[in-house]
Amino acid sequence: MKKSLGLDVGGTHVKAAVLSSDGRVLDRAVVRTPESRQVDEVTSLLIQVSQALLAKHTDVEAVGVGAPGLIDLDRRVIRTAPNFPTWKNVPLAELIAAEIPLPVSLENDVNCFGLAEHRWGSGMGFQHLIALAIGTGIGGAIILDGKLYRGSSGAAAELGHVSVDLWGPRCNCGNLGCVERYLGEIWYAQAAAEALDDGTITSPRQVSARADAGDEQALRFIIERGEILGVACVSLINAFDPEAIIIGGGVALAGEPLFAGVRKAIRERLYPTTAEKIRIIPAKLGTISGAMGAAIL
Repeated sequence: MKKSLGLDVGGTHVKAAVLSSDGRVLDRAVVRTPESRQVDEVTSLLIQVSQALLAKHTDVEAVGVGAPGLIDLDRRVIRTAPNFPTWKNVPLAELIAAEIPLPVSLENDVNCFGLAEHRWGSGMGFQHLIALAIGTGIGGAIILDGKLYRGSSGAAAELGHVSVDLWGPRCNCGNLGCVERYLGEIWYAQAAAEALDDGTITSPRQVSARADAGDEQALRFIIERGEILGVACVSLINAFDPEAIIIGGGVALAGEPLFAGVRKAIRERLYPTTAEKIRIIPAKLGTISGAMGAAIL
């Protein structure tokens, strides 16, 4: 039975998983991402985590890394990462391979999330799907004809930077009105603090807790954020005609109110025949999915 190691570089945590070829997670680790997000510190952490797991699993045959930003077609270099602003043309695969004597492949972190959900999660059985991960930012993955679509240069599926407002607020990527600017965790929490007139709100989880406790204003906020996400989904559906859109990440833990808002926007804005067939589904694999997808590489 073959084994591989998957690493998932997130804005707040690095996750690692040793996987068997049939998708069983044999071991895992989670550590905080260095606050500086500097290349040398993050790389050093990835090597340390890898070496610790490889010492216990000496039969691992390869390493896959899911990282934020635009990845070159050769799966070796991070060209740029909006939420890791100092990362420009970083040869992360080579930096890790210099210390780990195994083949190392690199891919966008949310592409890894999409690969895992397609093979072992909510996307099983679909040949055409879009996956959205809503966390520190919003990332996307596109599966067409059962294969990951990467575009002409590897930059496809930066779906968090689909604009939903021509004159909206400036995003870290430089665009205006990106959907990430409304649903990325920091922006989501700031908007909720203002809408609910509560400066103590610093995370989406607090908004959900208020909604669960019967706060109608908090519930309405979540539904409205879902509608904004739904507007972006309408554009994606019109462009790619997927069978399903899978939504995961920390903000998606808001659950049915968020998904209800997405479905509402889709019903109101899509051709009825298209709106009836599209499925909007929560992700299944949880926070380890990115590391699982990296192992698929």
